[in-house]
Amino acid sequence: LQKLLHLLQSTDDPLIQEQVLITLSNRAAFSVNQDIIRNLDGISIIGRMLSNCIPRVKEKVLNALNNLSMNIKNQKEIQIYIVQVCKDIESASLNSDLQLAGLRLLTNMSVTSDYHHMMINSIPCFLHLLSEGNERIQIQVLKVLVNLSDNPAMTRHILHAQV
Repeated sequence: LQKLLHLLQSTDDPLIQEQVLITLSNRAAFSVNQDIIRNLDGISIIGRMLSNCIPRVKEKVLNALNNLSMNIKNQKEIQIYIVQVCKDIESASLNSDLQLAGLRLLTNMSVTSDYHHMMINSIPCFLHLLSEGNERIQIQVLKVLVNLSDNPAMTRHILHAQV
């Protein structure tokens, strides 16, 4: 894992970045590796890759963060990327894999109400995607909205959102 993270930091080759991120994502599916990756500063190494402008690489970053977000300690570190993920969802092509990956991460990050406030500005986008997105996007948006609606503090924001 340490070598993969080092390789990710040291290469600008998008094909290598994709492969490393896929491998890290697969490894992050196991809880023991989630702690190891966090302790190796892997969340920030992976998270910095969100600034990559290549959609396929960014999608792989979101998939890795999604698998890492199954851990409460990891969520505390991942939360700093929520606003960027929301912006990426809004700017991504409609029904793209990038949009879907971002929504999956937000689904995990919205299971508890700890980070709901960071998603308020994206509620109109979520409602737009619910209306215009394909079935996969709609299902994922509904999961995020259901999680948000479980928080009474979010009710006003959801009901008053301009679409």
